[in-house]
Amino acid sequence: MTPNFNSARLDIANTGVATFTLNRPEALNALSPELKADLQTMVEFVDGNEEIKALVLTGAGRAFCAGGDVKGFTDRLADGPGPSRQSILEVHGWLQRLHNLDCAVIAAVDGLAFGGGFSLALVADFVFASPKAKFCSVFSRIGLMPDMGLAYTLPRVVGAAMAKDLMFTGRSITAAEAKDLGIVHTIVEEGDVLSAAQDYAARIAKGPKTAVALSKRLVNKTFQSNYGDIADAEADGQTLLFTSDFAQEAVRRFVEKEPPLYNWDAMDKDAD
Repeated sequence: MTPNFNSARLDIANTGVATFTLNRPEALNALSPELKADLQTMVEFVDGNEEIKALVLTGAGRAFCAGGDVKGFTDRLADGPGPSRQSILEVHGWLQRLHNLDCAVIAAVDGLAFGGGFSLALVADFVFASPKAKFCSVFSRIGLMPDMGLAYTLPRVVGAAMAKDLMFTGRSITAAEAKDLGIVHTIVEEGDVLSAAQDYAARIAKGPKTAVALSKRLVNKTFQSNYGDIADAEADGQTLLFTSDFAQEAVRRFVEKEPPLYNWDAMDKDAD
């Protein structure tokens, strides 16, 4: 049964694609405690769920997510540094799990992705954006440093110098610049970004979920691993996958010259 959410909703299509929508449009989907709790609940529900083959993250209204709920920052100041630090670590509990989720994750950004919203988008495997999307490491504007893993994800995408530029200046960038930097995977016409992300997710969902999950985990750890560690993980994962039902059926079809079980290029031809 799909969980109940306070500030979000989760829809699961018969393609196996789950769409999680941040649903505080009046607050530009700012990350209130309730919305963070919804994100944690969603991750716990989706991770390991065999019915869900891919996940799309999006936001209702004019923003993907405008970042932290600044109006609530005064409460954090009053609580002191201890509870504030604990709150940040609690977010990383589900955020790291989302980063390594056992299926493809696509962020559909049709508006602002600022601060924590920028961080959330970069935890996804792919970012689809409309021309009106804007990205900003806005933290420096209020005297803060990036959080929600942005100092981990952003340099790995754009390099150290450009990451520092975006963090130090707090300047916003357009979807076009974000694509040039490698942040955005695909720019889609305004109004179509969610459906494009869902279609892309549905095509990935036709493939072998376990292979996607293990490949993703391997790539995610490659920058902090040496060659030997990656080789060991590759050997372990590939040995496991050789025994999977999907691989065995795919090999049988190849040998018998039957239509392939999964072929991205063939999907392109079918769409024409």
